[in-house]
Amino acid sequence: MAPYPDDMPGTPTPVIMPLDPDAAAPESTAPDTTRPVASAQRPKRHHGVVVVVAVVVLLILGALGWYLAPTFLGAHEQPGTASSPTSAVQKYLDALASGDAATALLFSTSQPMDTTFASNDFLSAAMAANPLTDIQVPGGQTTSSPAVIQATYTLGGQPVEAHFTVQKYGRNWRLDSGFLPVDLSALVAKGVPLTLDGADLGAITSLSLLPGVYTLGTGDIMLALTAPTLTIDYPESNPTFSEGFTLSDEAVSRIQSAAQDHLTTCLAQKELAPAGCGFGFAGTSDGATIDPATLTWTLAADAPAITTIAPQLDGPSLTQAVAEISITVKFHGVSTDQRHLYNSTSAISAVRADFTNPDQIAITFG
Repeated sequence: MAPYPDDMPGTPTPVIMPLDPDAAAPESTAPDTTRPVASAQRPKRHHGVVVVVAVVVLLILGALGWYLAPTFLGAHEQPGTASSPTSAVQKYLDALASGDAATALLFSTSQPMDTTFASNDFLSAAMAANPLTDIQVPGGQTTSSPAVIQATYTLGGQPVEAHFTVQKYGRNWRLDSGFLPVDLSALVAKGVPLTLDGADLGAITSLSLLPGVYTLGTGDIMLALTAPTLTIDYPESNPTFSEGFTLSDEAVSRIQSAAQDHLTTCLAQKELAPAGCGFGFAGTSDGATIDPATLTWTLAADAPAITTIAPQLDGPSLTQAVAEISITVKFHGVSTDQRHLYNSTSAISAVRADFTNPDQIAITFG
């Protein structure tokens, strides 16, 4: 069929296509409102539920980790915990050896009232001077609670065979006590200021000490302890220490010097019996009088030096000292009428010192 002429102005030219039953229908641009479009809808996501579940899972895992950590990671991951009695003793001794008082006390059930002398600084100094080494805690020991665990080590160069009472608390093991109280009341009662490794104890009568080797001393320049070393082998040991005092080296030196000064003074006296000098001339048998200007005192040629004396405390007194010595002193004098010459000997048998005032020691000879 021929188309209409296209030269007619203002008149559209319709196009009529033949009907083809096999041709596809033209695509419509209008939305189909008769059914939902599946591709345009997405399932709702429950974000809050997911977060809550994740938090719960993390809390459960954290709790399990805390519970199982000592088993799978080892107790060393948690300071102060031990999964067996031997482990508690081993870790306690290792802490001592490294001067770590704080960690050592974590393995102790009881705790000191005062940690002044159970501190890291104090223990470190003690271990530096007298190390704890060669620690051996044999395995295969009892695991019943309470357990008595044996251990050996060297402390300050001396072998130690120790035992520790360890008990179980929950899943953890701890020593009954990791320190030892030391009673100093008997020493303090004597009124002498005391020191421990050079630290002033003041009025302290009881010390809490970790195992170690310590030195007791005094704040008195003239006194020292008879046996100053205080050794704590292990917390359940029974250490002994002397409660007696002796003269310090400084005291001996000062007394020797004071004795020499006193002897010099005595020998210079123009007296028949110089006061406090221990020697003298009994007098003449013929009634003659000695001219003081002619009187002399001299030491015998073989007389020992008075500075060799070894003074000791005089009985229980802590301000008196005595020393034995034998010094021969020679006397020479002439009578006032110049007609008689007298020679004699005397002796010093003891030196006594009063050092109530250490800077002015009073000496007398006997």
